[in-house]
Amino acid sequence: MVVKLLLRIYRLEAEFYEQELGRTGHKWNIPTASSFWRKANEPERALKLTNIDLNRVNDNNLKSAILVTRGAAFRDSDKLNDSENCAKKAMEHQPDSHQPYTLMGAICYDRYDYEQGDYWFEQAIQRGAETEDIDAERKRVIRSTKNEEKRHEAAEYLLKKDSVRYAWAKAYLKKPNNKG
Repeated sequence: MVVKLLLRIYRLEAEFYEQELGRTGHKWNIPTASSFWRKANEPERALKLTNIDLNRVNDNNLKSAILVTRGAAFRDSDKLNDSENCAKKAMEHQPDSHQPYTLMGAICYDRYDYEQGDYWFEQAIQRGAETEDIDAERKRVIRSTKNEEKRHEAAEYLLKKDSVRYAWAKAYLKKPNNKG
């Protein structure tokens, strides 16, 4: 019930910012609305909204923000190559922002390439990302991993890295059931 209510609220927020975009033409409403579409579990709406000609956008910060939220929507849709392309383009437009680097780290974790993910997460931290936010992203990726063996592998990786910092990962060490 609470989840359905939250999804409805996120949808209303997304619709509001899309209306504001139409009313004011203020392009910063694009990444904001896109972010709410993603929270509403409607990444396809975020992709539709962010499918614009970035050559018509003069602000590199805005280009990067649109690319990051578009890349995240691709990631939500399991289109990791498209997501990576967006993250790399966002880095070109705003190399000092932590957001595209955080996205790249999450993509690598989605691909089970934890060391490469850690590299990108470290790049994000060097650009101002909070360690707690990066750890929350790691936790989100592992929690949403459907493959139990890979979830177990990721938990072991993090616990070997730092058993205190990643103590929460112990909950994901359940051995997968062998059927048959």
